[in-house]
Amino acid sequence: MTRRIPGWLWGGLVGLGLSILALPATAEVSALVQLTPARVMPLAEHLRAYGTVEFAPEGGRTLSLEAESLVSQVLVANGQRVHQGEALLRVVPSINDQLQLQQAQIGVRFALTDQQRLESLRTRQLATNAEVQTAQQTLAKAQATLHDLQARLKTLQAGVVRAPINGVVETVSVHQGDLVPAGQPLLRLSTGNALRIVLGVEPEDLPRVKVGDAVQLRPVYGDQSPLSGKIQQIYWQVDPKTRLAQVVVPMSAIPSLLPGAVVRAEIVLGRQKSLAIPDSAVLQQGGRSYCFVDVRGKAQQRWIETGWRAAGWIAVSKGLQAREKVVSLGNYELQDGMALRVAGKS
Repeated sequence: MTRRIPGWLWGGLVGLGLSILALPATAEVSALVQLTPARVMPLAEHLRAYGTVEFAPEGGRTLSLEAESLVSQVLVANGQRVHQGEALLRVVPSINDQLQLQQAQIGVRFALTDQQRLESLRTRQLATNAEVQTAQQTLAKAQATLHDLQARLKTLQAGVVRAPINGVVETVSVHQGDLVPAGQPLLRLSTGNALRIVLGVEPEDLPRVKVGDAVQLRPVYGDQSPLSGKIQQIYWQVDPKTRLAQVVVPMSAIPSLLPGAVVRAEIVLGRQKSLAIPDSAVLQQGGRSYCFVDVRGKAQQRWIETGWRAAGWIAVSKGLQAREKVVSLGNYELQDGMALRVAGKS
């Protein structure tokens, strides 16, 4: 027996069917992005290096004594500011110096006595003029030796080594109780007006660095404005402690840059034209670089090889062509093949 569907139910099904047919298909997933064309532009190649601030050697003075001395007291420390005439060390002559002085004094007395004796004998025609002249020469030599010792021991006899200039104590090389040979450095003073920054460079990178290259410097600690300088010297040898070669950047003394501070440097090696894209377009995965390229409205993942960075741009040596549009914003949520909606376009 055939049963008819009531009109009210048929109308409901028809209405339901029409509603289902009116539903849109599943929407395609897309991402809102900003695109930037890859372009050829001049970029400065940078070399990063680290170094320390030092007093400039030409702005200082090393203090030593001409005679062997014993340090009885050290009155200053590294980094201390001193004024001209201020006491730095207390010293006394060594026992050896005292013995030499006594021997020289004895030598003068004996030479003077011998010379007077021969003068007396000559008046009685018991000594020749040649003998008297020899005695006079011996006396002169003994007196010269004594005067030389007295001059060399003059500072030691005063007992104090004083600052010859206003400046900063750069290095104290001795300690209380040290027996210091003649001429050995006691300490070094710097005027504090000039500094230098010694940067460590990998030996393989040294041939790329030239005297006169510009350098941007910034202290590693603290939020200070960058400083500018130029390479003045290149040391063509490897420091046995750091295994790095060294380059020197002179700087004027400023309050924010203290000797001993560690700085980070960007050495500008030169400028050349390169294909470049914004820094923000480059992503990393497994130690490799990639970006997303707009290909007919879809995101295409592209592996690339990058070079140096400058002013928010990064050089690309492989994987891109000029004028290809890369995703510079909104790329972190992208997947290969995802549809792109460009910011600013309806």
